[in-house]
Amino acid sequence: MQDIEPVWKGILTGLLFTLTFGTVFFSLIQTSVKRGISKALAIAIGVLMSDAFFISVTVLGIGFVTTEMHKYDVQIRIIGFAFLVFIGVRSIFKKEVDHTDDIAPTERNASLYVLKGIMLNSINPMLLISWMGAYTYIKSTTQFNGNQILFYFIIVLCTMFATMFGIVYSAGKLKNVLSAKNLNRLNILSGIIFIIFAFAIIWPVANKYFINPVMK
Repeated sequence: MQDIEPVWKGILTGLLFTLTFGTVFFSLIQTSVKRGISKALAIAIGVLMSDAFFISVTVLGIGFVTTEMHKYDVQIRIIGFAFLVFIGVRSIFKKEVDHTDDIAPTERNASLYVLKGIMLNSINPMLLISWMGAYTYIKSTTQFNGNQILFYFIIVLCTMFATMFGIVYSAGKLKNVLSAKNLNRLNILSGIIFIIFAFAIIWPVANKYFINPVMK
């Protein structure tokens, strides 16, 4: 039973982190439909690389994280806001053309999509806090040893990749039935979602410094 617990808890955690319907979720769908499954999977790989980094930081340096990382919260939120607004506006105003007769979609370097996945995932200010919460929960409610904790996080990442693959594969099947008009609608929807998340990220900063500034 002890060997099974890291598996099912890892699967549940992986599903919880993936199916949050955030910017990564909609970016995977948009890229899979417009650029193909392989490019969307490159974004998924970037997301996993980002998550693996934050998991490592959490496990190996949770003391530093809890005392120092909050000092950079404003900078992280500003960068995240600017990045999401940029890709949101770009998505809204980008006009698609009919590629029905094209042999293949325009090729772009896959490494750019990996980088996009890293950026989309890393600019979420709640990401590190969420991984800290998962690690704290595992440490406080289970008797996992070091190897079991490592196994748990491997299962989490594997579940996340499998779920993202399912999202990408399912969305990719829609590619041949979507017209340029519907692709433009998808772009607008995705762009609006990106901008909404951008303002959600920057809201605490705006509220603290402009709307309800702290009186000194």
